[in-house]
Amino acid sequence: MVGAVRTKEKCPKCGGGFEGEPLRCPSCFTTPKRYFVDFSWPGQGRIKLYSDQQGYPLDSWERASRLLSAIRYEIDQGKFDPREYIRGEFKALRFGNYLQEWLKRQESRNGRAEISLGYFKFAQMVVRKYLTPFLGDKDIREIREGQIEDFRDDLPPSLRPKTLANIIGLLSKILRDAYRRRDIVYLPEMPKVEVGEPITKWISLEEQEAVLAHLSDPVFKAFFLFLMKQGVRPSEARAMRWDNLDFKKNLVVIRAAMDGEKYRPSTKEKDVRYQPMHPRIKEALKGLPRSISGFVFVNDGKLLSKKLVINTWKRAAKEAGLKITCYQGTRHSLASQAINKGVSERIIGAMLGHKSVASTRRYAKLSTETLKAVWTEDVSPVRPQKDIDKR
Repeated sequence: MVGAVRTKEKCPKCGGGFEGEPLRCPSCFTTPKRYFVDFSWPGQGRIKLYSDQQGYPLDSWERASRLLSAIRYEIDQGKFDPREYIRGEFKALRFGNYLQEWLKRQESRNGRAEISLGYFKFAQMVVRKYLTPFLGDKDIREIREGQIEDFRDDLPPSLRPKTLANIIGLLSKILRDAYRRRDIVYLPEMPKVEVGEPITKWISLEEQEAVLAHLSDPVFKAFFLFLMKQGVRPSEARAMRWDNLDFKKNLVVIRAAMDGEKYRPSTKEKDVRYQPMHPRIKEALKGLPRSISGFVFVNDGKLLSKKLVINTWKRAAKEAGLKITCYQGTRHSLASQAINKGVSERIIGAMLGHKSVASTRRYAKLSTETLKAVWTEDVSPVRPQKDIDKR
């Protein structure tokens, strides 16, 4: 048998070839990111393999050398069958199979609280409903811009631009992960999806009070008041424990959140936030019974579920004559009310736990009070044209 470990790449610094064993640029001392084994033996043709029998890419000199040694041994023993390697390579790098392996890794990340359950379920849906039917039979190494554009154009026209952007964004994430893991050597450019600027809906203090007036249960009334005054995410409020409330110092500590119906000892941003306790919150919380579970907002001995929170808010808002979501009517509304009172973006961002100023800046556009400065009280009335003509 005659064989060698080779690469198709050029040095990323000087553009020269790689030489020696292991392969290395003689001038820049860089090494390739991908290899292949090139071999032949009497009575057989020339074969090139870019992955091992399990389908893993040859991303190091050591892995490629081990593969070449194993093939040489199998040939010497009369046991080598190139079809086994080709099948393994195609099976692992077939995009439909690759997507399933990617989902397994995301499931593990969700178990480690690195991604939310909502993100994982969205990824499952996109893989099952869109990516696998259109791109599943493709070799992931061969996916290019044209195929991705065809995929985008094949998506249902009824999808909202935001959903469309999220689907393309997920595909981009999958391919970036594959590139980072060196499963592919070419990262295709993603097509742009115009989403447009979202409309931020919010309600006034008076409208919030109208919603609270249609809540009779003290737990739910305290829960939604907590959202309105503290500006936390509903998932953070559902995970609130009594030991995170200091009534002497009037302090609220946000350090955990619910992921679906599972308690996570960390927030979405993996931060810990300290907030002053609003006087009405202090009064409302002191009137709640203490559960042995240690959680603040409990209904019939159980934590408030996401579905129960949504349905309870929807019913109270409807009775108040409002059509607005819980998130918009509480967290969005607190920020929008504050910006119209002249509170700085920095303070609002700190209260909401924003990591980026851009997240808070969306509320700055709602500062309609400051725009009233263009209307002055001493504007002279417009005189009729006929009066002007008489002059």
